[in-house]
Amino acid sequence: MTSTSRRRGRSSANPRQRLLHGWDWADARIELDELRPGSRVLAAAGAGEVVAELAAAGHRVSAIASNRTQLDYARRRVAGGAFEPGAAERLFDIGRGMVRAASPAWSRRRVRQFLQEQDALRAAEHWRSRLDNRTLASILKTMLGPAGALSALVLRDFSTPLPPHFDEAIRGRIGRALRKHAPSGNPFAWRLLLGEELPGHALPRVDADAIEWVDEPLLDHLERAEPGAYDAITISNVVDGADERWVRDLRKAAVRALVPGGPLIARSFATTMDDDAAKRARRDRAMLWGSIVVQRSGS
Repeated sequence: MTSTSRRRGRSSANPRQRLLHGWDWADARIELDELRPGSRVLAAAGAGEVVAELAAAGHRVSAIASNRTQLDYARRRVAGGAFEPGAAERLFDIGRGMVRAASPAWSRRRVRQFLQEQDALRAAEHWRSRLDNRTLASILKTMLGPAGALSALVLRDFSTPLPPHFDEAIRGRIGRALRKHAPSGNPFAWRLLLGEELPGHALPRVDADAIEWVDEPLLDHLERAEPGAYDAITISNVVDGADERWVRDLRKAAVRALVPGGPLIARSFATTMDDDAAKRARRDRAMLWGSIVVQRSGS
């Protein structure tokens, strides 16, 4: 395989050297439920939040990114640096702004009041009857469809084509998440629906130097790693839209780098027929994922 074809993974393999996301859009509780105490974990550096949660729980974390801008930002965040919006947050801002301009139910005041709801069932009913309205459905269908402006921006910035009918899927995922997780304590609900941080929410205090920061493409790193180098590997949105051969090589290298029985945790936007993967996605408070697959080495 040529060096070019080997890297047809998407932004994880040939990233745009810019800040892609300033918040992590993954709930570290999923990883924490799967890991044994004191695990050696290879995790996407992301915005530093998931790796900070894992390190705070006593795991030995290696944070990887081949986007140096993103990697440096993640390290700054873990060290106590301020939030900076990335491409993902700007995309969400565009979408929210369009909905807010067309629907009074989505005013900042009303959404902020909604997010203070402590009862999950009441929150889900409010979403169904007021926020998940025709205006939202129409704008999302237009903007997230194959020819939509937001779809084009996602493809440009993240090299990721959105799955078919993603507009309908995301509305359903938000509704299901609200039935399980009251918005008053869900930082992802505040970020997604309002574009603000949950009041009082902060990263756990960990020493950034206690985390290994790896500036390297994921596949290259895994192929160089010693067999059994990691007890667990966690990645998000890496295989969405990726070349099938690259995905096979990635999984093969990941299994080799894991100890027997170690989990490879992979989030995807795509809907799945795997019931366990779908249930994990519903448990993730970020509300965006269609599946979270856990494949254990040797199984």
